[in-house]
Amino acid sequence: MLRRLIYLLLTSAAFYFGITLMLRFFADILPLASTEEPQSIWRFEMTFVLTAVQWITLAVVAITALATTVLLCDNARRSEWR
Repeated sequence: MLRRLIYLLLTSAAFYFGITLMLRFFADILPLASTEEPQSIWRFEMTFVLTAVQWITLAVVAITALATTVLLCDNARRSEWR
């Protein structure tokens, strides 16, 4: 179980950093309320989707790290009682 959690943590962290690097390509996207020249809609929508996936991936990383920590602490506590 612990090995699978660590694999999930490493994979989701790598996915998070990959999405963050992809978002660097869309760094010049302006808010919808800007008065400058119109930007392409597909870039705005792609930025929205990638940002949403980035936040979801960050939540998976945080939950997996928390579960791994709890599992390690629980295993350490059980080995003390033996």
